[in-house]
Amino acid sequence: MVVQAVNGQTTIPDHAPNCDFLEVRGRTSVIAFFGGMAIIAASITLGRSYVFFVSFLSFSILMTLLWRKAPRPWIYLVSISAAVPIAVSRQQFACNVVFALWLTVFNIKCLSKLPRWLYLLVGLASIGFLTSSFNWIGDNFIKGIMRQGAFAFNFLLAPFMLLPMIYCRMEKSKDYAANLQGLLFCLIVPSTLILLSAKMFGTVTNAWEASLHSESLPEGFLQYQIGRVVVNFLRTEVGFILAALICASTAIAVSQVKTHYKLLAGVCMASNVFLLLCTGSFGSGFACLCGLAAIFYALSRTVNVTKVLVSVATICSILLLIYGLSPPSMKMYLGKRYEHRVVNKDTDRFDLWVRGIDYFLENPLGVGFTLRAGDKVKTVIHNDYIAYTVSYSLMGGLAYTSLVAGLLFSFFRRRKSIIDDPAALAVYLAGLGVIVAVAVNSITDHMAENRWYFNLIWSVIWYSYFCSRAAQRETTQDLMRSDTIFLGATVSQ
Repeated sequence: MVVQAVNGQTTIPDHAPNCDFLEVRGRTSVIAFFGGMAIIAASITLGRSYVFFVSFLSFSILMTLLWRKAPRPWIYLVSISAAVPIAVSRQQFACNVVFALWLTVFNIKCLSKLPRWLYLLVGLASIGFLTSSFNWIGDNFIKGIMRQGAFAFNFLLAPFMLLPMIYCRMEKSKDYAANLQGLLFCLIVPSTLILLSAKMFGTVTNAWEASLHSESLPEGFLQYQIGRVVVNFLRTEVGFILAALICASTAIAVSQVKTHYKLLAGVCMASNVFLLLCTGSFGSGFACLCGLAAIFYALSRTVNVTKVLVSVATICSILLLIYGLSPPSMKMYLGKRYEHRVVNKDTDRFDLWVRGIDYFLENPLGVGFTLRAGDKVKTVIHNDYIAYTVSYSLMGGLAYTSLVAGLLFSFFRRRKSIIDDPAALAVYLAGLGVIVAVAVNSITDHMAENRWYFNLIWSVIWYSYFCSRAAQRETTQDLMRSDTIFLGATVSQ
């Protein structure tokens, strides 16, 4: 750290790195990137095997021990591991939350650095989990604990505590360019590569099952195998992550960052748009448009309106071009989906939500994690807010709803004080777009259908949230310094 002597006193320059965030330069972050990609490659090569499980657990413990005091490379490594397409162990824990578990063990003080409002939500969610245990603990006590414990670990602790704990130290980072690199190369690119590779080069594993949906064509019901991993492309599952990746990559592509970042983000955006069209997910498509609208609205308050309109026109042109180049079978499938959802005005979601509410009223304490309602005849709820209420009582539903609402409020409030830095703005816009898409898409579908998709989306949100807090604090400090200088000059006059 460089110090300066002013009037005989030693001071730290304003541009010096924050002493609470150890920036590791050189090759360490590159090693983290290739280490994360190696985990993904090993999972695809080895599949769900004990060799992979043992190797990953050993590697994750070792790297957390080595890098627990070096936030950036460890966070890069964990972020890439969020894209591992299989879960660890028989009980299925997402790889990135396993890293978070080790951080809790080796550096528990990170738990004290979370935003205060999260502690209340963790308490509500914990009460909901405990009350639901009266219904899911049966004769096989151990099996029930392990099964519901794994669900709670991935879908309760992860978004409310573990993922925020991973990224809370980013609040101390002032290297906004590096923060942008982490979002693009460690969160957006790995998952985009896997999804695109599965679609383009994977082998369909459920052709017969998908053919049962021949009336609407099987496009949105396929699963692809790549290596020894099966990637789920069911539209109600993969649509969530595709919408999130489109919003995050668009935020970078339309920002005034370096050209190669914009181009790479644009390629990721176009790839995920193509994949989303392949699924024909109307709910995710609409949520994505809402997220993009929020991004362009926030951007219009920061940069010249003309530039925003040019960006909107460019994005719309790319969307039309992708649709125009799509194969005829996909256009036919999208036409049938449009006829089903818009022309025929299908309202099946309302009936499913009513059944979910009725099921909650029958079991007000919660039934344990589930995405379905009913005793003998079960139907998919297709609403995350109701699903969390059915699973973990009114407390769990309130906790999840408050989490989404609290993040929405935080991102929209932060818009007025975001730092005037293109890289920081791009990360902020990414988080804003994704949380808006999540808030909308959670009304009609389930983000928790897939651990990979679920934890990757929440990783993008929390990464952007804490990076934006760092930018907001520096803006506030700059304003305070400006006021101090102005007052000092006035007094001297």
